[in-house]
Amino acid sequence: MIRLKLNKWPAFAFAAAIAPATANALDLPSPITFDAGPLGTLELSGGADGYAYALTGAGDQTSKGLLGTSTSWGVQFMNGLIQLQKPDGLVRFTVQVGATNSLTLGTKPVPPSVQTWSTGPVRTAYVTLAPTSNFTISAGQIGSVEGFESSIDWENYNLLTTALWYVENSQSVGVKATYTYEGLSGTIIFGDGFDTNVWNYLQLKASYTFNDNDNVTLYGATNLGTTGLGARFYGNATTSYYSTTVGSAGVANLVNSSVIGGYYTFTSGNLTLVPEVQYVWSKRNSSVGLTDYSSHFGAALFANYKFGDSPFSLGAWAQYFSSNGSAF
Repeated sequence: MIRLKLNKWPAFAFAAAIAPATANALDLPSPITFDAGPLGTLELSGGADGYAYALTGAGDQTSKGLLGTSTSWGVQFMNGLIQLQKPDGLVRFTVQVGATNSLTLGTKPVPPSVQTWSTGPVRTAYVTLAPTSNFTISAGQIGSVEGFESSIDWENYNLLTTALWYVENSQSVGVKATYTYEGLSGTIIFGDGFDTNVWNYLQLKASYTFNDNDNVTLYGATNLGTTGLGARFYGNATTSYYSTTVGSAGVANLVNSSVIGGYYTFTSGNLTLVPEVQYVWSKRNSSVGLTDYSSHFGAALFANYKFGDSPFSLGAWAQYFSSNGSAF
């Protein structure tokens, strides 16, 4: 994962791709189930993918161009991930191991990495207690509840991620509690946010399902204190997590930000539409070099159309984003 500063001017973008279809974000193939003795029934699944690309904005070896690359076309391995899960019972767990990456429109293609997280090649690792059918509590390396998109492309409608995803927290260490009642679901996470190893980041998410075709989700997150420039931050294929700090990555605005957003999922026949809006802001904080208030607004419309009973669908999105201030 690489985070780069987005262009501060308003921008529009559109992307589309053909992929296997589901009613929501794309799922992994059906898992392999097996009896693990005292652990009960476990599920093993995984996936791997890559892409070919051609792009404008590339430079040469002397001047890398707009995207910071001299390569205008090529092929790139993107994700290789294996998941082992115990999905039911009082004590459950999920472990994901592999090399992963994401591609945001307007950034250069880069290889996946096994040194992005504090946990190395272990992308996800958490234990869940489910004392009732309505309540669960999990602890470990867990995913964010921010936004509609996932950082794994086959869980999205499209290979490319939007500018909304680009400014969100991803995997981090924390504790998560989820409660469901009929159509209502609520989740709260407290942890280190952005994998900084500083426990001061709070996330909230609430969803309501009206019927089989309509669902609304609201989410928010905030840094309850200040995360300093020496705190850790996500690594990438060239620089490991343990060699990356908030200061060296230039992301004091992200790790000290707050976000609020929401999306609505509507399905009619084979078509699913998901509009999303999001606002991210960071306050002035001279101790980490934030000299003024900065913000980022994003809006996107995701669409997925399934071709009858075939395993294929057409996914697309359109987005608008605008940044205010020098930090975003």
